[in-house]
Amino acid sequence: MAREIANCGTYDVPVGGTFTQAVYARAGRDLLFVSGVTSRGDDGDIVEGDITAQTHQVLRQLAAIVKNAGGSMDEVVKMTTFVRDADDIRTVSAIRREYFGDPPPASSTVEVSRLYDPRQLIEIEAVVSLPAAAQS
Repeated sequence: MAREIANCGTYDVPVGGTFTQAVYARAGRDLLFVSGVTSRGDDGDIVEGDITAQTHQVLRQLAAIVKNAGGSMDEVVKMTTFVRDADDIRTVSAIRREYFGDPPPASSTVEVSRLYDPRQLIEIEAVVSLPAAAQS
């Protein structure tokens, strides 16, 4: 499913690249709510590194979670990103475009003072609109 955008012409956000204000999640689809994903490897240990390395790790893990549920990153309709340093937002946004393309999902990004483990620089949670599961 390609994201169905619902942008309003009276609100604009001057960010690099496309900014999606709103995305439809039409009736007849299942919503998958993904908890915050951090830069953990398959073994559960934190994959340390700079914001670039951690963002790629988070998005790879998010893609695996979505795929495991039967979806793709094209079906992510909303995400919230938590970063430890707001100066990293442009870097994170550029990397997210590699995984989501244009138009991206609706999104919010928030600077936080700390994540669960102080080595973590980023956490992303998402809402995914999946094809409805067959009713039994």
